[in-house]
Parts: sequence; structure tokens; C-alpha cells
Amino acid sequence: MRNGICSDYKKHINNILDMEINRYGKLNYVYGVMNKNNTNNMMIISDFPDIMVDNYLDNRWQSIDPVIINALKRITPFPWDENIKADNKWTARKIFKQLKNINIHCGHAFVLHDQIDNVAVLSLYINKLMEGETKNNIARHKDELQGLLLYIHDIFLTSKQTAEKPDITPLSTRESEILHWCRTGKTYPELADILEISVSTIKFHMGKIVKKLGVKNAKQAIIQSGVSHNRHDTKY
Repeated sequence: MRNGICSDYKKHINNILDMEINRYGKLNYVYGVMNKNNTNNMMIISDFPDIMVDNYLDNRWQSIDPVIINALKRITPFPWDENIKADNKWTARKIFKQLKNINIHCGHAFVLHDQIDNVAVLSLYINKLMEGETKNNIARHKDELQGLLLYIHDIFLTSKQTAEKPDITPLSTRESEILHWCRTGKTYPELADILEISVSTIKFHMGKIVKKLGVKNAKQAIIQSGVSHNRHDTKY
């Protein structure tokens, strides 16, 4: 999932977050999406430098990040700081070390579990110089921020569906003609007589049709394209 979103959608989400998050104070943000069945599968959009994001993903720190681990068990927003624990046992101080270098010691996480087994987290990172005021702003606008997470995650899911949608190569005129006659129930020999071509040529074209439509066999191609006719004397 690390590269599971096209650059246009990523830029769109970045622009939305840049504009909206600025309303609540001096904040950095991370919008992360992790598959709950494969925790190595994670995507991050953030205003942090790319080197920080790449370092996090390359080290697979999501598997030890107490913010992510807590998010897996929650459905409500929660504050966090460098002392947050995972499973009430340990902290991951090396994750917070680089944040302390840029004057960040705490934040607030918003959580969403979607219908395809992802956990989405919008984590806000609070600059220490503006900590009190920013915390109050977040507390007053928690519902708006949760709504923002819902909004950008819907954009993410749309982009993912677009990226995974298979490219279908258009059928040629001959292939469309053959598929049309097959839908009417014509056998390959009957079709060969109608089109004045050999049965082997029809089979060749049908093989290309199957490949283009992304189905397993000719019968599935016929069903997918319209009406299925079950003829005992037809051998597909």
C-alpha cells in the first residue's frame, strides 16, 4: 500500500490537510492507512520531510509504534505523548526521538476502521511552544477533525479503487462479432459457416476475447457480455 495511491490523489489529500489543519494551530500531521491483516502494508501522507516518512516505513516502525498499536484497539480519538505505552508495557522512544529534535513532544490521534480491514489514523503533532493553546483547539473541534479523517479516507478509498480497476482493452470488430453470435447460441461450426472462417480461427479470436475481458473461459466471456445460452452441442 506504500505506493497504492496515485500522485494526483496524494497531492489532493495533502492540499486538503495543509489547508484544514492550519486552522487549529501550529501542527504537523500524518495520515496513515495500515492493513490490519498485513501490518507491513502501510501508506503515509504527511507534511513531515520525506526522509522521515521513508525512515519510518523502511524500519516498519508501525509494528512498534504505540500510537498505531493503540489505534488498532480504539474507535475514539485519544491524546498521546512520548510516554504512551503499547499494551501497557513499553514505549518506543526511538520513534519519538526524532520528533523531540523538532520540538514535538505530544499529539492527538483520530481513528477510523474501514470496511476493507484497514485502520486509518490522522495523527496531529503539537509543537511544544504552542502546546496549551493547540490542545484546547483540538479538544473544542474533535468532531470536525474526526469528520476530516472520514472525508480524506473516502478520497483515499476512491483512489485505491481507481488504481485497482483493470484496464480493459477494447474488442476488435471481429471479436465483437464472434461474441455477438456466441451470445445467440451459435456453435463454433455454425459460426464458422456464417463468417466463412475456420473453427480454429474462431477459437483463436475467442482466446483473445477471454484475455481482454479478464475471465477464465469463453463461457464466462459470454455471460459477462450479455446473455448466456447453454447449448449442449456447443464446445467452448
